[in-house]
Amino acid sequence: MKFRKASLVPAVTIAVLAAGCGGSGTGAGLPAPEKTDIVVDAFPAIDSAGLYIAQMDRLFAAQGLNVTIENAQTTQTEIDGQVQGRYDITTGDYVTYINNELAGKARLRIVAEASFLQPNVLALLVKDGSPITSIGELRDKSISVNAPDDIGTLLVDSLLVEHGVAPKDVRLDSNVAFPAVAASLEGGRISAAFAPEPFVSLDEQKFGIQELADLDQGSTLDFPIQGYAVTQAWADRYPHTLAAFLRALSQGQEIADADRTAVELALGKYLQIPRQTAAFLSLPSFPTGVDPARLQRVVSAMLRFGLLPPTDDTFSITSMTGP
Repeated sequence: MKFRKASLVPAVTIAVLAAGCGGSGTGAGLPAPEKTDIVVDAFPAIDSAGLYIAQMDRLFAAQGLNVTIENAQTTQTEIDGQVQGRYDITTGDYVTYINNELAGKARLRIVAEASFLQPNVLALLVKDGSPITSIGELRDKSISVNAPDDIGTLLVDSLLVEHGVAPKDVRLDSNVAFPAVAASLEGGRISAAFAPEPFVSLDEQKFGIQELADLDQGSTLDFPIQGYAVTQAWADRYPHTLAAFLRALSQGQEIADADRTAVELALGKYLQIPRQTAAFLSLPSFPTGVDPARLQRVVSAMLRFGLLPPTDDTFSITSMTGP
């Protein structure tokens, strides 16, 4: 069994970082947002730290935006609400965004990255005292993921294959929400569970849950996890609103990637994670902008593990990241 270690990130002052962002605000001669009140449906995890910091430090307000952040259940529920007009912007996993785009359920544009993997941010968990001590022992066992055919499925499949286990030889349970992982493991409903921070550290501290494997390995090392998306129609209708949002978000991402203290404060404020717990969470990287080459890795992995049909082998993520 592997036990977790704290992730240490050098801290810098928010003031210095903000000063380096060029002071881009509504008073800098930039076009005013067409829409000032926007709703962001965000998956409540550390991947959204840059968003939370931008809200906490009033970076959105400095761009003339009044942002409301709601907590999403899954990326699919986010997209459904987005298509229905309930949410302006969402932050969720790329696998679900791509699946909806190719299935014709939504025309989406990925406008920013939220996170990519670092050690111990996403893990496969087992209960304390579990007889399962290796990936090979998961054959014919049940593993929970948060939703069917999303990032959890892809990462678990990759981990299994790289340890000589065919994905068809395990049972995936997509009806276990992250807050219910510990109880499901302890009760024997599942043998292992896919979970992200902060649930990993919280479950380890409260229930003695243990990490069987870190998912930041092999072909999914530094793998892109979550991003920000709008519908293409929304982007076309509100280009200045989108630009204002991205200016503030970029500042939030830069702070999140350099200042651990700011992340801990934001997680306490928006996810109610105590500081003593937040201090030991492992953090992902928080990039700025969009790197199509990095995101194309998601498409390649989806094709490899059967989350996309072979007929989509020519799909380029640039069709979802362009202007």
